[in-house]
Amino acid sequence: MSSEDHSRSYTKVLLALLGLTIITVAVSFVSFGTKAGNIVVGILIAIIKASLVTAIFMHMKYEKRWWLGLVLFPMVLVMIIIFSNFADTALNDDFTSPAEEHIHHAHAGSAGAQH
Repeated sequence: MSSEDHSRSYTKVLLALLGLTIITVAVSFVSFGTKAGNIVVGILIAIIKASLVTAIFMHMKYEKRWWLGLVLFPMVLVMIIIFSNFADTALNDDFTSPAEEHIHHAHAGSAGAQH
């Protein structure tokens, strides 16, 4: 039984994942027009990161191709679930998080007390 040394690949993927994580954080401060645009960019970066982990760390790159169907099928289902929820979440421009709503009510209450 021979085993190949994949430590260079692991190091490259680690650096790529760190770089993509930094890019994800940087992109979170940029507006792409709509909330849906920001979510799509975040999902695309996450897909790239997941693909690297699946291909290298899970050794799918070195497996037979029939495994590809077993990996892609659940990923497609997850993407269908995520994008089918866009109508309720990302495309709703008047959405405020519970934390923002609490802050708004706290400021409204203190403003009413001042009058």
